[in-house]
Amino acid sequence: MTFLGILAGLLILGLIMVIHELGHFLAGRVFGFKIEQFSIFMGPVLFERERKGIRYNIKAIPLGASVSFAGEESEIEGQTDGAGNYDPDDPDLFENKPRWQRAIVIAMGPALNFVTAFLVFIILFTAKGAVIPQVGAISEDTLLANTPIAVGDTITSLDGTRIRTTLDLTIAEMNHGNEDPWVIGYRTPSGSKNEVTVLPEKEPARPMLGITYQTEDGRHMVVSVHPDTDRGEAGFMPGDQILSIEGIPFGDNAQITETITASGEKALRCEIIRAGAPVTLVVTPLMIEAERPLGLVLTLSKKAGDILSQGIRYPVSVFRTTVRGVGMLFAGKIGVRDSLAGPIAIVSMAADTVKQGSSLGGIAANLATLLGLLSVAIGFTNLLPIPPLDGNHLLLLGVEAIRRKPLSARFKSVTGMVGLVFFIVLGIVVIALDLVRLLGW
Repeated sequence: MTFLGILAGLLILGLIMVIHELGHFLAGRVFGFKIEQFSIFMGPVLFERERKGIRYNIKAIPLGASVSFAGEESEIEGQTDGAGNYDPDDPDLFENKPRWQRAIVIAMGPALNFVTAFLVFIILFTAKGAVIPQVGAISEDTLLANTPIAVGDTITSLDGTRIRTTLDLTIAEMNHGNEDPWVIGYRTPSGSKNEVTVLPEKEPARPMLGITYQTEDGRHMVVSVHPDTDRGEAGFMPGDQILSIEGIPFGDNAQITETITASGEKALRCEIIRAGAPVTLVVTPLMIEAERPLGLVLTLSKKAGDILSQGIRYPVSVFRTTVRGVGMLFAGKIGVRDSLAGPIAIVSMAADTVKQGSSLGGIAANLATLLGLLSVAIGFTNLLPIPPLDGNHLLLLGVEAIRRKPLSARFKSVTGMVGLVFFIVLGIVVIALDLVRLLGW
């Protein structure tokens, strides 16, 4: 990880947390809550300034943020040492404010994270265009070519998953079994809603490299290697960047396909970048009988309405995917190692984004995407009904509203202590998993 990459990761994580606390702070100010301090970062105070009775400070450890409400012994986040310095009957203390105002103050932290994601994706889609779930092209060698679906139709569902964004489509495709039929819901330009079932087919065996790849900022990165063509370091490996085959730039799809198809059993010279260094491979294609692709090609739109629509829908898709992921975790369908990421993993992701970027604009766009995704994830996490998260505070306020009286201080103290222990244990587990991933164990 480079220094700039680590710095970018810390800034993204810090910005998300500051925005979250800013939501609590601004709502508190609107409703006249008495506030002690607003802190950026954690640890010893490096710089502090007081204005209108509120201490604004920057602390030494570049992670986190907090807002401390006056007189509150168990504040939303942050520490307070002034619980005994206020009149307990002061109407501006947190606990003396109406429950609905306290609920809004608590909810505004996650809410501002979601607003951040919305603005980030609006800016990204304005700059690059937004992909909408409308069929943009149909190739003759795909499963879609033999269906009534036509260019201009809107895909509404895939295998029962509602499709509103590219993320919805990606998740549906990832969950699809190789031998399962595709069930596609679509709407024609005239408004007619239809559904078609598409059975999987095999393509005739032909020479293939046996790799899957994805293109990011003009870079063609190997994602997986077919078991029959896995030659270890002597062949393609996940993470390789493919530059050319037989001198042909890998972006020239038509000529690359023609070259591989015509190769037969002839070895091909491939130029790649592996771990930042140029490498030359000599690989021989194998005759592989592959699955015929579904062939869903969506439309890139730069219309203001589509950009606004996708700017709203994409964070919702991220939220829905996060909820689904939590459900799969508890159901045992995905492992803890694959589903939990802490600050080390987040910083590592940002560092990799900076390291792999081919241009300043591409790096900025990828970091902005990461900011949007993490804003939704952190906003969602804070809504979980677990002490000491915002969701737990909202749950307790709801219980108090139903009971029409406050919960006992002892109950809040015990649940807070249980939550603290839980988070310490969870924090240790998450950091351990981050280190395992980082070190490749």
